[in-house]
Amino acid sequence: MKTALSRFINSIFIFLFVSASFSHCKTKMDLGNETALPVLSTLFNNRMLLLLKGTYSTDSPLDWSELNNGTGQLYVDAQGDGGDPTMNLVSVPEAKDLPIFLDIGEVRISSKYTKGINDLTQIRDTMDSNKFWDFIAPTRQVFCTIPYSFDNDTCRSTNGVLKAYDFFNGIGAQYPSNDPSAKTEGDSAWTISAGKSFLGRQYYYTGIYFRSLVTGYANNAGVPITTTRFDNRPVYGLNIVPRNNYVPGTTTVSKSEIVPKMFPSLYSQKPTQADMEIREGIDPYILEVRVNLKENLMLHSYLTTNLTTITYVGVSDIIYDHKGEGDAGGNLMTRARIIYPETASSLEITGGKNSLRHHYGIFRIDETEYTTSLPLAATPAKAGAKIRYLNPGLYKVVCMGDVSKIDGFPDTVVGETTFSIPEYPFRQTYSVDLSCP
Repeated sequence: MKTALSRFINSIFIFLFVSASFSHCKTKMDLGNETALPVLSTLFNNRMLLLLKGTYSTDSPLDWSELNNGTGQLYVDAQGDGGDPTMNLVSVPEAKDLPIFLDIGEVRISSKYTKGINDLTQIRDTMDSNKFWDFIAPTRQVFCTIPYSFDNDTCRSTNGVLKAYDFFNGIGAQYPSNDPSAKTEGDSAWTISAGKSFLGRQYYYTGIYFRSLVTGYANNAGVPITTTRFDNRPVYGLNIVPRNNYVPGTTTVSKSEIVPKMFPSLYSQKPTQADMEIREGIDPYILEVRVNLKENLMLHSYLTTNLTTITYVGVSDIIYDHKGEGDAGGNLMTRARIIYPETASSLEITGGKNSLRHHYGIFRIDETEYTTSLPLAATPAKAGAKIRYLNPGLYKVVCMGDVSKIDGFPDTVVGETTFSIPEYPFRQTYSVDLSCP
């Protein structure tokens, strides 16, 4: 028979064990009233893998040396009358030699469709934000293509050089995260308009919060800019986050009513897409979030208040034309999708002629905005092109070329065809033929 002392000791042990097991679990308050249950990833291994990609293509993106039609050169915005101020193009590096430093504060998603309409302008304070967002990845991550100090900086200590490599090569940089809720909760208006029903949760918004994004080439009147700080260390180049927060021509008064475009870099899912469904169950999945950075690096310039010219590497003015304004935003686009690798299939595309100015883009069957948004998936139009991880559904494959405005972003539809991925069998490889270009 156990003594009172032994029973007391056992009780203390059980209490400490349970407290330790659940001390880091998310609560109902933590999740913005989404669920009262602990997040599974705090108890077991993650069900979700979060990958970030800095490429237009999801699969086999162009190598650095293949950019700009195989020259490997950065794009240059139009200069002179009606364009940017004349640039100081002194010792411009090739794309492969351009240092890039990324400081990402966190990644969030949201299942609150109605509240996010009009680019988050309805989110007015911290309380609104906490109710709206699911804070799945709040851990800061620092990526760098080259080291920026001699000591053990944040990038080195977190394996950020390798993560930057994966961020740009199509593999995707792994970002630490918790599993979001899969509890069925649909926004009826959105579900009806999409013509969809599901068991699980549909997420409509994804936000990447950039603390800093430094491109390592910038000069003021031809003199290299060395006063930029990244991770609290001096680096060559310019932090382009302030340059990309607002579209060219945005007035100071208007900025007070607009959510900065890099805080966050926002993906708003349309009813024609519906690729952010997290199903209930235990099957693992990938949340892939990407931005069009690698293929769309472009030199821009603007006048300072001292009437000197700043020349720097930013994002090509794909949608909003930059003509020397200090603001050059609205052209870094985001797209996110949920992939179920245990059931997803692959697509082989024949007909590619190896043009470095053309891509195959995969869109849902009802999508029409081919040249103003990122495809669901994409790959260069090379012989033997292949795209992995397509969930069942009806799709279009579109051949698109960087033809009308040479800036690295496909803007001209050359041809398209439809195909389907059936529910069964799983993990198959399907083929489609589309000549490109």
